[in-house]
Amino acid sequence: MVSASSFLHRRAGHCGSGSLRNLLEFEGLDYGQGALGEEMVFGLAGGLGFFYAPDPSWAPPFYLVGRTDDLERDIADILDAELDVRESDDAGQGWDWASEQLAAGRPAMVRADIAELEYLRVKMSNTRHAILVVGHDPDTDTVWIADNDRDDLVACSRRSLAAARTSRGFPSPNRNATYVYRWPEQLPDIRLAVTRALSRAVSNMTGEVVSVGGLPGASGLAGVDAFVSSFERWPDEFPDALLPAAMSGLWVFIVKAGTGGAMFRSLHAGFLREAGELLDDPDLRTLADHYDRLSAAWIELADCAKCGAHEAGVTVARQVHDLEHAGVALMASIT
Repeated sequence: MVSASSFLHRRAGHCGSGSLRNLLEFEGLDYGQGALGEEMVFGLAGGLGFFYAPDPSWAPPFYLVGRTDDLERDIADILDAELDVRESDDAGQGWDWASEQLAAGRPAMVRADIAELEYLRVKMSNTRHAILVVGHDPDTDTVWIADNDRDDLVACSRRSLAAARTSRGFPSPNRNATYVYRWPEQLPDIRLAVTRALSRAVSNMTGEVVSVGGLPGASGLAGVDAFVSSFERWPDEFPDALLPAAMSGLWVFIVKAGTGGAMFRSLHAGFLREAGELLDDPDLRTLADHYDRLSAAWIELADCAKCGAHEAGVTVARQVHDLEHAGVALMASIT
């Protein structure tokens, strides 16, 4: 049984990369310089992506995310792990999967709706939230959770966890999704892993449309194009009452919604910088500098959104567009 009292957890900028970082440290997997940081893990998962889906019936009237939907799956291929993703609408089956992992001495990574987790106390639904179940007290039916949004492990009733895991909220039902990893004894060669990760990121940004939660929208660089083009027309596309909500929502999606603070671009920049240092690779350092500039541009756009400065935001959004395209071209040139 996993011991919740001894499980090492650290607050993270994003739920998926934070949970995976915790799992890799639990397994003792690193590159000989101590536990991997969240930024390195995000990058090694090939996490960089983009998805934009507008819909005036939503609040805010669009959905925006800067990571791939398959981050938790892709890390297994990149790091030579085996992964069994289990899904069921049966809450009892979902709990059996989690408790099996605990009984085997491993944390269980699951997806949960933040609106149903009692310790978060939020109203907004997000069924794509990844957390670790690290312990269970059968006497009180309390589970212990490692959540990127908290500094320490948190207690949660099993009733609340079950509701969060069976939610049919936004953007799609999470179906008690449980990620069962079988990690290798050691990580693959660092250069091979970084090359695989960069190739995955390029594919995320240039490949076919990949939806998030089954939503209709645009992904990758085509998604960037669609977002910037749409943003320029927001005053015409959205009625007066919707524009302030859209601008406020944009700020949240860029800096607050578990994005690492800059639409996931700062996480990718950190990965590139650490990989460049480990491999003494100047090309990776140059890439890191570029994604630092892209991160700053996204933050500037968020600042415009927070202030309701749409016209100024249009100029920044066009800069974001050009930096996004240039970043993918730079990655492709060294893979």
